[in-house]
Amino acid sequence: MRKRNVKPSQKTNQNDSVQYEKAARAKETQILAYSIPAAIVLTGILVFYITNYGSTVFILEKSNLPNASLPNAYDPNAWGSYRPHVYFGLKTRKPASPLVGLVWYRQALGSVDRFRHGCRQEDNIRYMWQDSDGETFGHQRVIDNELTFDTNWLGFKHSFASEIKLHPISQKIPNAKYTFVFYFYLENESDTLYPEVGSDGQVKSYIGNIDGIGKYRIRFESNNPVTSEASFKVPPTFNLVSITDVVQGITDVNDEGTFFINQAKLGQNLENSDSRQLLFVQFTVAENDVVRMHFEGNEEQLEGKFGDVFNKKLENFRKTFDEKYELKQTNYPANYEMMGRAALSNMLGSIGYWHGYSEVDSGDSVKPYGPLSLLSGVPSRPFFPRGFLWDEGFHNLLIKNFNPSLTLNILSSWLDSMTSTGWIPREMILDPEARSKVPAEFITQHPDVANPPMFFYVIESLMRSTDFMTQYSRRLVQFYPRLKQFYLWLKETQKGPKKGTFRWRGRNGTTDLELNPKTLPSGLDDFPRASHPTNDEYHLDLLCWMALSSRVLRQIAEYASDTAFMPEIEEDMELFNSIENLDKHHWSESKQRYFDYGFHSENVALKEIRFQDKNGQIHVIKKRDVKSPPKLQLVENVYGYLNLFPFLLRLLHPTSDKLGIILKDLKKEELWTPYGLRSTSSNSPYYMRYNTQHDGPYWRGPIWINMNYLALASLKHYSASGPHSEVARNLYSELRQNVITNIATQYQATGHFWEHYNDKTGKGAGSHPFTGWTALVLNIMAEKYD
Repeated sequence: MRKRNVKPSQKTNQNDSVQYEKAARAKETQILAYSIPAAIVLTGILVFYITNYGSTVFILEKSNLPNASLPNAYDPNAWGSYRPHVYFGLKTRKPASPLVGLVWYRQALGSVDRFRHGCRQEDNIRYMWQDSDGETFGHQRVIDNELTFDTNWLGFKHSFASEIKLHPISQKIPNAKYTFVFYFYLENESDTLYPEVGSDGQVKSYIGNIDGIGKYRIRFESNNPVTSEASFKVPPTFNLVSITDVVQGITDVNDEGTFFINQAKLGQNLENSDSRQLLFVQFTVAENDVVRMHFEGNEEQLEGKFGDVFNKKLENFRKTFDEKYELKQTNYPANYEMMGRAALSNMLGSIGYWHGYSEVDSGDSVKPYGPLSLLSGVPSRPFFPRGFLWDEGFHNLLIKNFNPSLTLNILSSWLDSMTSTGWIPREMILDPEARSKVPAEFITQHPDVANPPMFFYVIESLMRSTDFMTQYSRRLVQFYPRLKQFYLWLKETQKGPKKGTFRWRGRNGTTDLELNPKTLPSGLDDFPRASHPTNDEYHLDLLCWMALSSRVLRQIAEYASDTAFMPEIEEDMELFNSIENLDKHHWSESKQRYFDYGFHSENVALKEIRFQDKNGQIHVIKKRDVKSPPKLQLVENVYGYLNLFPFLLRLLHPTSDKLGIILKDLKKEELWTPYGLRSTSSNSPYYMRYNTQHDGPYWRGPIWINMNYLALASLKHYSASGPHSEVARNLYSELRQNVITNIATQYQATGHFWEHYNDKTGKGAGSHPFTGWTALVLNIMAEKYD
């Protein structure tokens, strides 16, 4: 994972701030905020821009290669929980889909607590999908202070039924009332929505027509009467980012002090025959109440009562889970099994669908690239509710074991976003709701910046399954043209200064405001590299990624009968997987480890500088102080995840002496903790060091589960044979136990999976709930690596 280019709209605790402040050019923004003379900053930005992005004009055209997606792979009019950024929301997988969502708040003493709608960490709400298959149903538990309720939903054909089910109120608050507002929004101007009025003159349901679905009816049921409702037209520029403002704007209070939606505040005098685009239906509820919303397309209805149908679906899902993961056959406590099911369900229930344009720097201007449609998991619903390229590879190591067809649909969705040159955006921000979660300065993508090709790791894992290849090998052949183009783009644009080397593009070689300039494209963000980025450096992890990619692409090329490409890919595979090439460029005989190479100083520090502005105010900034001159060398004073890549991606033969050295080093306290492998050695001068005045350590100590997963998968692999198998087996057993136990301990204590974990205490840190690769704990528990 990279330090994603996001910062919070509202500052909370230190960890929250750290989550967002690390970004490719965040330093300039921060400096401006601290009143450093703008000319200096803008000059630095201009030099960096010209150095990294300004020399080339990029062609932003979608690839005309055959699509990786099947034309009928899914029903675009089937509903799903494809709005991960809200606490509860449904949509279909088509552009301009109808949108369904939920807003709730507490009424007390004539006032309204903050409206709940979009997931926010600062709300201090516990919310987790306890059960979800990502496509047809979900069961989520929400704990908002004293209020606990479930959001349940079922999808069938082109219809759905959803339920809000309240639990007993844990702590009674005098005069408190709880209000839930369902909303339904039609984005497509050709879709219609009308009230259906009964003989008594009251609205009994809503009806209309939706493109692709046809006629539909919306109805509600509750053991409490509807408090209020409103429906109205909205301008073409409207989007749901402002939905809570709309709810607040039309909320009024009656003589009893109860807040309700007041249609009159809209100022629209609509006839029943007038179509409208936005509907609100409000319920004021008490403990143990149940409220349901039914959307019935083409007169489709549930075959039975909601509770009966839902419970049957739940039973079948849990049965399938038990059959696939067999956790009941282990010695895990019951709460571990529930945690494993929640890990899978949160991954699946947080899958999103987006359609729109990506803002891309073409070299001479920022241009919209698309239209693109994306189906993808997300790392975190409150912080990162959108697609990230290398994260999605890890996500699908979990998803593929439960639903390989869904994994293929997700991977093909990403591949179909490729440009004609083979570039895939590393971060997908496609629609207004997605953009609302990202500061404007971080939305633009750069088409020479890569991301680890984790998809090749996933595909190699899939190809090891005989059952998968029997059923889906043709899909891989369909993927092949785009995988090949992606590989060739990486090979050409990220090549290093010497044959058989590679260099991540996008580092800032002009700044003196970072202790060690970040390498965001690598996914390891602030993990230390050569202190002074130049074109002469080359990176160990990227060579290993290219070695993996070449060997996987070689296999698929054979399935695809691409005989013309075979000589080139075989030559690549031989060179990139060559231990002689790896050792020549990256092995240190003196340190007995693999390292990056570049223009590097082993003695740098951040130094405080005080200056006085024109108003006489004193400011303090930190700039890098280089205490010894850099020189071209291996980066030998840094050790951590990066240095393990020949082991993590299995370039080393089981009999390799260097494998034995790496395994021996793993158990040293530099990386080994009771909670998992830490990201940077505790002996490194960069360990837990801030990268700028405000950038706290990210990959400089904390424990990341995706990398521990790769380590465990490789330890399992090397346990099978060779002179180091017993050492690998013992390391595997102990590391696995440490990782599982700590994640379970933190989950039990907090109700969350976390972005990363403290290497000294094991406590969860960073974004939460984290719906991304921390969920791989389920694979680790079930020992499903390949």
